Amino acid sequence: MENQNFATTIFVDQTPEEVFNAINNVRGWWSEEIEGSTKNINDEFTYHYQDVHRCKMRIIESLVGQKVVWLCTDNYFSFTKDKSEWKGTKIIFEISRQGNKTQLYFTHEGLVPEYECYSACVNGWMQYIAQSLPSLINTGIGQPNSKEKAYTIHEIAARFNELAQQEKWFEIQDELFAENVKSVDPPASPYFGYAEGKAVVRKKGEDFVKKIEEFHGAHTTTPVIGGSHFAVGREMDITVQGHGRIQLNEVMLYEVKDGKIVLEQFFY
Repeated sequence: MENQNFATTIFVDQTPEEVFNAINNVRGWWSEEIEGSTKNINDEFTYHYQDVHRCKMRIIESLVGQKVVWLCTDNYFSFTKDKSEWKGTKIIFEISRQGNKTQLYFTHEGLVPEYECYSACVNGWMQYIAQSLPSLINTGIGQPNSKEKAYTIHEIAARFNELAQQEKWFEIQDELFAENVKSVDPPASPYFGYAEGKAVVRKKGEDFVKKIEEFHGAHTTTPVIGGSHFAVGREMDITVQGHGRIQLNEVMLYEVKDGKIVLEQFFY
């Protein structure tokens, strides 16, 4: 199968010129912390999200009411082996009138399924292109990243993935869990129980870690997001006190509310 660039389409009632202006208001729909000019050809600006992602864009094409193209000239991901996966790719906004609607066809040229960041990036673009940008166009108020607002589920999932790939599970709890978080295992689980409250959930994890006599290997999949939940697959090969060597294959489901994880539930 040929590689497929990520693309999506939205329709709005506003004119092509209004859509063009909204696209150029990058701070209004992507991030309030954009640095640099975002309106004219050869303008350059930078985007960053925590220590997870930062990139630099240059506007290489700008036709009023028709098209905007950015070239990614530099990029860094903390959670991929190739930290610069976006570098050299193009972000393309194509605007046209379709009947009584304005169509915006968005393409990230070069963002393909073979990229390690693909799933997280698609989730992010869908949030910004299918939700935040239309909100800015329709109401004048977008949903960009900011230091003040709670993190979205896409941002939580991206940060979770970054830490999970490094096996930093207690850091996930410290940074991403709500104070009233609940942790739920299957009723007949021989390994874990139910816990409620951040400190109690932490102790649950610490008690289990103490029982691990030998760690043979583990793998966690990239998060899959649906609504206010995301799920990951997790495989562990460990030797546990009182149970011997076990291969645990589970699905881990997380619920996000107000920018924090409020529930973790395990299926195995």
